[in-house]
Amino acid sequence: MSRRRALIIMILVTAGWGASYMWMKVALGSVPPLMLVGLRFTLAFAGTAVVFPHALTALTWRTVRSSLVLGSLLFALFSLVVIGLQTTSASTAGFLVSTTAIFVTLFSSLIRREWPTRVALISTIIVIVGLYLLLVTGPLSLNGGAIDCLLCAALYAVYILYADYLTQHGGVGMPVSVGQLGVAGIEGLLFGGLFEPFRLPQTPVQWGAVLALGLICSAFGFVAQTRVQQYLTPATVSMVFSTEPIFSAVFAFLLMHEALSWRQMLGAFLIFASVLGAELLKTDRPMQNQRPVNHLARRD
Repeated sequence: MSRRRALIIMILVTAGWGASYMWMKVALGSVPPLMLVGLRFTLAFAGTAVVFPHALTALTWRTVRSSLVLGSLLFALFSLVVIGLQTTSASTAGFLVSTTAIFVTLFSSLIRREWPTRVALISTIIVIVGLYLLLVTGPLSLNGGAIDCLLCAALYAVYILYADYLTQHGGVGMPVSVGQLGVAGIEGLLFGGLFEPFRLPQTPVQWGAVLALGLICSAFGFVAQTRVQQYLTPATVSMVFSTEPIFSAVFAFLLMHEALSWRQMLGAFLIFASVLGAELLKTDRPMQNQRPVNHLARRD
């Protein structure tokens, strides 16, 4: 797989996540938050297990351990965002959850014990300004729900960096890509059953929303992400993820006829221009920025 193809797939994944907010809103009309997390990842696991049955026959202690860590991170970060949305505004939550790029840049610098590159630093700052213009329509309020959303962004950065580490050391094949979904699904159903009333979707529309979350956003999204990360840096993944609010706005315009203001369009332009500019600069310096393909990571 070429780096360009990997980037296109990651953009498609982000587009699916951009649509996930409207599906979550529909599903939460009857399904409690933790139970929704459990249902979507259980469906994702079932779908990928049917498509990739060999993944379940190639389990080792290493793949089980990696699946447990990645799956637990998925359950934790998605639980934080659905819980946070209950006590904070959507604009504040959207801005804070989308700050993953900051945490990836920060954590990467701490791990490598070096300052971030000038391109990474400038791109991250521009993305944050763009996110603020696009998403925040009122004053930011750091209440308990907002802190949950900020923790979600930090955990997603940890997920990206750990998945990248596993990929570069041959630790992410199809068994891990599928297994992480099963772990997140089991934990969601377990904790949802312990702390929430058991309620399933009540209408065909709600079931359709849960199926879309499970098969498109989770099954395709996280299997594809862990598979293409061997061709993309964590910084690139997090920057592409920052375009998620743009896709959310596009779906809102197409399906719910919600138009963007000039301020929001400026924010969307800054995000897109920053991501595109960073990628073009990497293309201009392929020997410094193109990571070698780890052939061990391609084993299923």
